[in-house]
Amino acid sequence: MPDRGGACALAVSGTQGHRAPGRCTCDGKGTCRSCAQHRARAWRLVVSDGLTEDAAAQRMGVPVARLQQLLAQQRDRDELKALRQNWVETAAVRAFIEQTLGPEVKRAELAHWLNMEQSDLDRQLGYAPGKNGKVQQRLQISTASRVVIALGRAPHELDGC
Repeated sequence: MPDRGGACALAVSGTQGHRAPGRCTCDGKGTCRSCAQHRARAWRLVVSDGLTEDAAAQRMGVPVARLQQLLAQQRDRDELKALRQNWVETAAVRAFIEQTLGPEVKRAELAHWLNMEQSDLDRQLGYAPGKNGKVQQRLQISTASRVVIALGRAPHELDGC
């Protein structure tokens, strides 16, 4: 079997430098599939199932220090996920449009510049309710950037974009 090039940080013996094909390929940094699965299992055992760190480490066959490292990596991932912002509030985009366009340019022209129907633009920007009756509250960054670029402005001029 070909060597995958990494030291298995999750070997049952728990020693660094032990080569185990098909397992950790990132030297325990937490970026490979094996580490991701072990990280999720450690989190599930400790947080969801309520096991102590010692019991979870024993069940997983890793040293307690490695289990603590996996838990810390999962906490970091969850914290970064909470800080990620993939969207912009539609109210901010509408205010930017109204400030940029002025009264002489209509939303129909903006829709034309974006190569879409005005009704679709109105639904996406929260001017009109969608097909399910709800008003759109958020826009993806890519959509907000397209709108700002169509206005002839740079996306960084819109807060959060």
